[in-house]
Parts: sequence; structure tokens; C-alpha cells
Amino acid sequence: MPINTKLKLFIGIAITAIIVYYSIGALKGLHVGQLFRANINLSLTVVSVAIYAYANYVRGLAYTRGIDRDMDRMTALQIVGLGHAANMVLPFHVGEGLRAAFFPPGYSAIRRTKLLIIPAFADFAAIMMLSILAVPFAGFKDQNLLEALWILTFLCIAVFILFVILIFLLPRLHSYIDEYLNFDTVKMMFWVVLSWILLLVSTWIGLVAFGFPWVASIRMSLAVFAATNIINFIPATPGAIGLFEYGTILGLGGLGIDQTTALSASLLLHLIQYAALLPLGMFLYIKALHGQYGEALSKMWCTNRQKNTKLKLKRTK
Repeated sequence: MPINTKLKLFIGIAITAIIVYYSIGALKGLHVGQLFRANINLSLTVVSVAIYAYANYVRGLAYTRGIDRDMDRMTALQIVGLGHAANMVLPFHVGEGLRAAFFPPGYSAIRRTKLLIIPAFADFAAIMMLSILAVPFAGFKDQNLLEALWILTFLCIAVFILFVILIFLLPRLHSYIDEYLNFDTVKMMFWVVLSWILLLVSTWIGLVAFGFPWVASIRMSLAVFAATNIINFIPATPGAIGLFEYGTILGLGGLGIDQTTALSASLLLHLIQYAALLPLGMFLYIKALHGQYGEALSKMWCTNRQKNTKLKLKRTK
């Protein structure tokens, strides 16, 4: 095994061990039994799961009705759904990179990269916009989160100013802007924002299913949305296990919810995410295997069988 590969493997194992250690520390106060003893509304939980899954379909419309009209809706859903499902079981947001494999085979590497980066910036902008708007409506008072929001806001402004300067200095970047900053990009942004609003609604319904009042849950969902999504910018454990729970405690704690109740509610919200994304991801993966990827795998297996047969014939001779 090459030294570089061994070094990467060692660093990866070390980082994973550190993340697991701190995740266990974040979850040590969680009383799982309390969740099962809680009076959870299963019907509302199913509704929350359905809305969360549907948000992935809406996110896919950012391609088909936005920046890539040539893409069909199933392919767009595979790109979005499989990427999110992979993030739930793999660390460091690896699913974001895996999405590139599910673009149509005729797409060049440059086109795939553009179609990954542009919506990713749109996601970031949507999260920041909704989070900044969420804090005053939620009545959230936690100074740590407010400081983080202000820092991220000023960083966004600084990056935007730098981006404008680079547009004028780099002709190639200017040509990219001419190509992608159009009405289709505005449509893409609309579908991206709508998908995040649906995720916010799913969180609201999930909190109501846990037992919180309908009106009070609106404020709670806004606080949880802001806290968890800002913390989720840190690429760490699969499904942000530990970080998501910490963000929920931070959000609900700012509204006076005790830590034990907040931890139990965070577990339900996290289970809703897994219940929505893992079955969707499995379905889309099987669908992909029966499509063009299945044909590619069949060809690969046939090629390997032919090579093995030739090697056996050579050995017998």
C-alpha cells in the first residue's frame, strides 16, 4: 500500500475517532426511554416524514425547472435524494461529491461540477436567509448563535464583494456569469428556497408530533432550523449525529426548554430525517441500478468475466 494511501487512511481513522468521541459526549445525557414514553402523535410523524421526503423532490426541480431544463425529474431526484441519503450514513458530507456520479452520462466533468457548485451556493444562501429571518420571529436570545449568525452574515457580504471584484478582473469568470446568471437561475433559487421552507415545515410538524403546542412549535421550529443548519455547516459525523442534537438543544434551550426534553425531541426529529431519506435513497439507488447504471454495471461484469475466462484459458495452455 502506498505511503500516501496509508497516511490518508490513518488521518481518516483518527478524525473519525475524534468525531465519534465528541458525538458520544453530546449524546450522553439522552434518555431514549423518555422518547418512547412520550405521547407522540404517529400520524403527524408520518406527515412530517412525507413532507421531508417531498422537499427532496422540490429541490430536484431546481435542475429541471431551473438551470438544466434537459434533465428529467427522476434523474434530478436521484442526484438530490441519493446525495442526502449518503450524507446520513457517510461522514464529512461525502454525499455531496457522490451526486456527480448520477448525472446523465453525456455530461462533461466541467458541466457536472458547475451543476453541483451553483445549487450548493444557492443552498447556502437559502439557509442563511431563512436563518437570519428566523431568529427575530422565534424570539431567540442565545448570544452564541446570534454572534454566529452575524459573523456568517458579514462573511457572506465579504465573499459577495470579493466575487464581484473577481468578475471584473477575470474574463473567464465573467463568461460563466453571463452563462448562468439569468432567469433560469432565479427559478432555481425559488425551488431551492421552497425546498428549505418545506424542511422547516417538516420540523414544525415533528415538534407538534412530539407534543408541543401548534403555535409555540412555530417559534421552536424556527430556532431549531437556524441552530441545526448553521452547525451542520461543519462536515462531521454521518447524518450530523451529535451535532444535530447539540443544535436542537441550543435552539430549544434559548426558548426555555429543558435539556432532557430538548434531547428527546431532537431524537424524534433526527429519526424523521432518517425515515424520510434512507428509504428514499434505497428506492432511488435500486431505480438507478435498473436504469443506465445497471447497464453499465452489466457491461463491466461481462468484461470482467471475459477477462477471467481468457486468463483461465491461458493458464490451462
